Amino acid sequence: MKKTTFYWRTGYRVYGMILILVLTACVCMAEPEESYDCITRYESGIVNWTTGNISAIGKASPEKNKEASLESVPGSARADANRQLIETLKQIKINTELSVDAYASKNDVILAGMEKTARDAIISRQYYTSELAVEITVETSMLGGFLQLVLPEEIRQIAKVSPEEKQAKFMEIGENLYTGLIIDTTGLGVEPVLNPVIVSEQGHDVYSSVFISREFAVQNGVCKYICQMDQALQDKRIGNHPLVFKALRKEGKQNTAIVISMSDYRVLEKATERHTFLKECRVIIVKDP
Repeated sequence: MKKTTFYWRTGYRVYGMILILVLTACVCMAEPEESYDCITRYESGIVNWTTGNISAIGKASPEKNKEASLESVPGSARADANRQLIETLKQIKINTELSVDAYASKNDVILAGMEKTARDAIISRQYYTSELAVEITVETSMLGGFLQLVLPEEIRQIAKVSPEEKQAKFMEIGENLYTGLIIDTTGLGVEPVLNPVIVSEQGHDVYSSVFISREFAVQNGVCKYICQMDQALQDKRIGNHPLVFKALRKEGKQNTAIVISMSDYRVLEKATERHTFLKECRVIIVKDP
């Protein structure tokens, strides 16, 4: 009898260990961060400005001496992950003066949309500890619905140019067309924001809401942030012949704008194709890691 009891207990423990190992497996694997990704880490979660991915972790533990609470632990962890994700979304800056939290605080539609974004986030990892506590990682993207909610209304839809008109314009300009814009801000401590502004030394608008079509801004972001120039030059977003400018400084109230030289501004002004690639948000900002 004792031997039977010993085998039963041993088998139960082995089964329990196997179960924990199985449950520890990821529901789906998150994309690994690359060395050139621009990352902002908050206490509540992580924002990857290069991929647009946003993630947060929720945790929950069973109550002591309450077996029924075991069933509710995964749900509690998911609810905590949703709260952490919403808190992360709120901390994202629309511009250097305005956070999503401040922008959404008086708008119930935006707040409801952010809650839906959290509910719709996928579970990328679900981990069980030996004490049956649960840790869940959820992920969503800032691209699409979230940007539609929080991008300023002044970013409007710009009428599309027909393929025939675009081809005729390209034939008129010639073959050496610029296909995008890279702004090198390394050394300036630029903070990633959803709606950056670029100006010339004399205050001319280089890139702002008036140049952007909302369709492209929502789908791809107003710009892409990358933390290595060589990776930026290889990125499909800006094509194979981008303009590359070195930013001089930040200026304005709370360093709201990135400033380029007048000579670079004149080069851009001569490129009539800029209207197309700026409208389509084919802009990359290279910043410090």
